[in-house]
Amino acid sequence: MPRQILLVRHCQSQANADGRLEGKGDSPLSEIGREQARRVAAFVAAHGVGAATLVASPLSRARETAAEIAALCGWTASHDPRIRECEMGWMEDMSYAEVRKHMVENQLTVLDDQVHGGESLDTLAGRFWEALREVLAVTKGPLVAVSHGVAIHALVERRFGHELGLAQIANGDVFELWLEGDTVTGPPTRHPLTPG
Repeated sequence: MPRQILLVRHCQSQANADGRLEGKGDSPLSEIGREQARRVAAFVAAHGVGAATLVASPLSRARETAAEIAALCGWTASHDPRIRECEMGWMEDMSYAEVRKHMVENQLTVLDDQVHGGESLDTLAGRFWEALREVLAVTKGPLVAVSHGVAIHALVERRFGHELGLAQIANGDVFELWLEGDTVTGPPTRHPLTPG
């Protein structure tokens, strides 16, 4: 029987609000992010998931988003460092404008380890999937994973083979997948965070 997975991108962090690439950085949610987290939690609670397993990246922005979901849904969140964000090498803490400028000047279209010298998308997808598989093996019912933009992008594209560009993954967005064994049954359904 297919398993439902909801991949939730954390809500706006202070680094997001400041326009900086965060990677393994650990800024908390911004004021807007805290309000977004309440709306994401309301969406998950209203989505009819029922009893689910909730796992989150241990980085503050994901942990705080998951805490809102846990509180509203009556779940307990566990944390797994394997679903944290990509390590961005020398680009850590750069402004988005500087990253875009570098990509355009060098005619690059993929932000991968050949660009920033950090972790590859394949490595990231591998560790994320390993964490999810372990949880799926010992639980039943839906799985809700609160993670990060590049991490969700890597998992969906590199592990599941469905195109999901980074520009399509906004703070607080939820991506719904159905898993049959180790294979997804179709492309993810995006549930964008509704305006407040």
